[in-house]
Amino acid sequence: MRNVQPLTECLSSELCAKCAMPLDARYFDSSSIAPAPDIGAEVVLARFELPAEYCGVLEYFSQWTDAWASDPLQIQTPNVSWSILANRRPLDPYLPWQHIANPWGYGSFSILLRLEESMTLEFIARGVSPRVDSALPEVPFSTTIPSAITAGALPQLVIPASLSGIKSGSELTVDTTTNKEVVTVISVLPPSFAAVFQKNHNAGVTISGLWDETTKVTKVGGRLVGRYWYNAAYGDVVHRGR
Repeated sequence: MRNVQPLTECLSSELCAKCAMPLDARYFDSSSIAPAPDIGAEVVLARFELPAEYCGVLEYFSQWTDAWASDPLQIQTPNVSWSILANRRPLDPYLPWQHIANPWGYGSFSILLRLEESMTLEFIARGVSPRVDSALPEVPFSTTIPSAITAGALPQLVIPASLSGIKSGSELTVDTTTNKEVVTVISVLPPSFAAVFQKNHNAGVTISGLWDETTKVTKVGGRLVGRYWYNAAYGDVVHRGR
């Protein structure tokens, strides 16, 4: 486990009067999206190498999965473990975890973790076997579609009263009358979803299905953002701002 030292140990001769950040601080911002790794494999989603004689801080990190993008309630990542590594060792307190702590695209919680000289920082996603206790049962749900639906051979977008539980690949039972049918969700584009309807349905029709709360993740994304600056304690001001 990597111990993080106080930020005050990183010296700079010039500090901002408002935020106390060194005036020569520069940003780093690394991110990527990749297929979810197989069990036992890992993928580096973000990486930054701190130059020699420089100090820095990790200010933000964020996570993304295709399951979460389809349904924001998909916080668990049962087949993916996340970790932030400093020189290939877990950076405390961000030890391996299996959920989305800071979702990409939202205001992530700000942090200030000091990065030591020449440190290599990595955001890792590792493929794991889903935990037995994470396999939650399927939960039934139902909602309505306010507008009428006309049968057709092509996919059409419909806007339900609620998208909760609806994701790509979901099988939905539409209607409770003689026009009852089962459709497969092709895609979800909030606030709508796309499917092919082979029967006509009146406005206000009921749709229902089963919601698997632990959808397998097939794509992952990660981002690291922070700042770094020359440490005046090394005494070589020639390198400032390189």
